[in-house]
Amino acid sequence: MVNTDVKGQLAKLLATENITVEHRKVSTACFDVEKRLLILPIWNASSTVYDLLVGHEVGHALYTPADNFGDVPKSFINVLEDVRIEKMMKVTYPGLRKTFFEGYSELWDRDFFGVRDEDITELPFIDRINLYYKGCNDIEFSLEEEVYVRRASLTKTFDDVVSLAKDLYDYCESKQKEKDKEQEDQIENPNIVDDGSAAGDGEFDIDSSDNDGDVEDDRNDEDDLTDEQLLDEITKPDFGDPNAPAVGSGADIDRDYRETESVTDESFTQALETLVDDSAKEWVYVNIPNVNVDKLIVPFDKIQTDLMFYFEGHAFRDKEEQEWYTNNLDFAKNHYRSFKKSAQKTVNYLVKQFEMKKSADNYKRQAVSKTGVINTNALFKYKITDDIFKKITTVQDGKNHGLIMYLDWSGSMSCNLLDTLKQTYNLIWFCKKAGIPFRVYAFQSGWRTDESNLHDQKINDLYIGPDIKLLEFFSSRQNAKSLEKSMMYTYLQAFSMSNHRIGSHHEYGLGGTPLVEAVLATRKIVERLKKVENVTKVNVICLTDGESNPMSYVREMDDEYYGDRRSSFMCHSHGKVFFLRDPKTGYTKKITGNPYQTTAEIVGFHKDITDYNWIGIRLCSKSEMNRTLRYFSHEEYDRIDKQWRKEKFASIKGTLGFTEAFFMPDRGIGEETQDLEVKQKGEVATKAELNRAFKKHMGSKMTNKTILNSFIEQIA
Repeated sequence: MVNTDVKGQLAKLLATENITVEHRKVSTACFDVEKRLLILPIWNASSTVYDLLVGHEVGHALYTPADNFGDVPKSFINVLEDVRIEKMMKVTYPGLRKTFFEGYSELWDRDFFGVRDEDITELPFIDRINLYYKGCNDIEFSLEEEVYVRRASLTKTFDDVVSLAKDLYDYCESKQKEKDKEQEDQIENPNIVDDGSAAGDGEFDIDSSDNDGDVEDDRNDEDDLTDEQLLDEITKPDFGDPNAPAVGSGADIDRDYRETESVTDESFTQALETLVDDSAKEWVYVNIPNVNVDKLIVPFDKIQTDLMFYFEGHAFRDKEEQEWYTNNLDFAKNHYRSFKKSAQKTVNYLVKQFEMKKSADNYKRQAVSKTGVINTNALFKYKITDDIFKKITTVQDGKNHGLIMYLDWSGSMSCNLLDTLKQTYNLIWFCKKAGIPFRVYAFQSGWRTDESNLHDQKINDLYIGPDIKLLEFFSSRQNAKSLEKSMMYTYLQAFSMSNHRIGSHHEYGLGGTPLVEAVLATRKIVERLKKVENVTKVNVICLTDGESNPMSYVREMDDEYYGDRRSSFMCHSHGKVFFLRDPKTGYTKKITGNPYQTTAEIVGFHKDITDYNWIGIRLCSKSEMNRTLRYFSHEEYDRIDKQWRKEKFASIKGTLGFTEAFFMPDRGIGEETQDLEVKQKGEVATKAELNRAFKKHMGSKMTNKTILNSFIEQIA
């Protein structure tokens, strides 16, 4: 079966420009000049014929304008324009020569031109030209016909085609009048026998073409050839093959053709419609929207002010209530301070590993070169070595790293929220010490079900609801005092949502999982980060405990209640095939819309169109990890199962959309990392003492160190 997704990409590659290619349930191909949109039918054809049709239609999209043909029949324009655009496609892409020849041979065998039982010598002149340039090399032309055949091979512009079509139609019209007159004479004088001398009375010079060859092809100036070279390009490779389709004899067929009509062009058009796959599903192309991130992001200064006012600005009914609340608030604050102190070992370990990786990278980028100046200190060894010259060591500039972190702020995170936040804080303190710019956003959606912003979004764009928020909890733009304050009050918010007594701010409570929307906003966020922080390499980390909300798109409709559009979940749209497309790059990829694959599909798509390092951290139980593996990496189950049992986490590269995805246990991920401690009685530790220390070191807290090692490997 033909991979139509691949054929669509082929069309874009052949076009050499940012045109949009769509397969739709239509009978014929068409091209929207203004929108630069090429619409192709869903053909049920062989791969060769599919490539032929794609190459042919791309040629029309590139070179055929949407002009008025005047009084010339469209079939004449079609035939001659086919010659021109296929010639240009074969000159630009020599590999298409074989495709065109084999494709037309297959269509010949299937009688797509409707002339299998016809005497081709009796066909109208325009049809013989059409068949000749579509692979039938046995056709003979008279001297006066050769003039037009040659001119067809030498057309360079569409104006040349129109000019030739007018001349050719006038010629065919005159021949038809001669034929009509002969028929009338035969009716009036049945005894007169036609000896064929009527044809060829005029004198024609084969070099009398009115095409001066001076018009340049506006797309392929570098490929401009002489008339003789172009003719040679057309005639030699494709039409001299001994296996070319044979011409029908059709001696017993007697049909009255009109010279001013094309039989083969009409037959071919009708035959192409039989290739359309009527049983194919409807293809829907969903676009990446232009996200207004300012409407999504809640800045850190607002969040900090709101949380501080909530926790510190309570009004109390009496002193007893105030004392009770203050004690519980102090308990929560001390809980944060205790964690911060214990986390320093982990942070120091991260920084140490990062600096080691960075130093190794710097060493790899070092280049040593000799100066040509003698090192006087090395002159003593001139008899045994030539290495007596001074050297210069240069180090190529490395890349400045930046970090964007997305934190799942959904209801399912309630049991893991505090541990997750601890892990996030480890990364923040690491970034501060390592001098890495960062932004931390929590993605959140409320419970609104209205579509109040629907008319602000385009048809067939991915839908972004009005309740979506990106909570900018932390930023490297904050000074030390502001960052510490934000970390304190955000910790209190998470701590209180774990059923602590002081309560939590409802506006920053848990909701849905709009990871899709967070990913859609990433390019704009990264652009700002690079501009402000002078960052060249960005690491995007998505930390969640499950799948994103399903993707939905803006669908056009005509309904009195809903209006002209509404949002629809892809997973609920049966009978449709979805393709996700980025209008900025033109990149298009088929997606399933399966809600269990939403994260992998949206992240994988953006990984393909960006140069970021996408890292996924999934908090889950082992059973939840196994369910994910059934969809994506079933063949890696044994390896991952072994890694989970041994190291208490697992990592998968490539198959889940991320550069690397980490599966981590959903308990105790934020605890500190301990160094190896050996309790020994003597001056030298015994083997048994080392074994006990090592086993203890490889316990639950060592799990965090292993994960952090893998993480540093990715971002360094």
